[in-house]
Amino acid sequence: MRKNSSLAGMLICCVIVAACSMVTGNRSAEQWLSLVRSGMIAEDNFRFSGSVVMGFEDGVALAPFAFQGEIEAHKQIALHAEQSSSFVHNPVNELEFIADHAEQSEIVYNGLDESKERNIVVLNVKLNEQAVTERWKDQLQQELNNVSLQAIASAKEEGKHLALVQQEADHAQRELEQMLQQLKVSAQYEITIDTVRAVELEMKELVNMNYMKDGAMIKEYRKSNITFDLTPDQVVR
Repeated sequence: MRKNSSLAGMLICCVIVAACSMVTGNRSAEQWLSLVRSGMIAEDNFRFSGSVVMGFEDGVALAPFAFQGEIEAHKQIALHAEQSSSFVHNPVNELEFIADHAEQSEIVYNGLDESKERNIVVLNVKLNEQAVTERWKDQLQQELNNVSLQAIASAKEEGKHLALVQQEADHAQRELEQMLQQLKVSAQYEITIDTVRAVELEMKELVNMNYMKDGAMIKEYRKSNITFDLTPDQVVR
């Protein structure tokens, strides 16, 4: 009888240890990425804010700009950016793209946050360059299309300079096509995850773009940082 009791005690301990492992640790970077993707999709309402800085590797940097947005009932109901051509996305959609095209993922930190009150995991994720390049080609083409259509519509409404505006739009399209021919884009992300709730706390993005313009190689970068304000009563799995 005592032997059976000891065996039962060992089994209970094993179950407890396994459960703790399931909740808090021993997951791979890929598993954490999948888990936080599900966690963020499950979030009904949250706010996010951040900043973006863009520049060139020769040292020239553009003025940084801020943005903020709000998700309600799983839909983006607000997004305000200080720059119109911000390329800021719904962060849940962004995370889905990251998870779908992650090529290399690793855990770079697993422990308490700076406040010593919350357990976090920090992932470093590199994406497939072909997928990232195609995405940016589509985004840049769409942005030029939008700008050109607005400029042409404005010229038509005002009844002047329509031919000149159309000429400038055609020139911009030719320049973009030349750039896109040899465009190569790489992207990596640093994602901070609340390990108890399995949601994002912060996401840092680094995008590097290489392309040819007028016979010269141009190297451009984009850095963004997003923080999340999530309702604290959503407890996790």
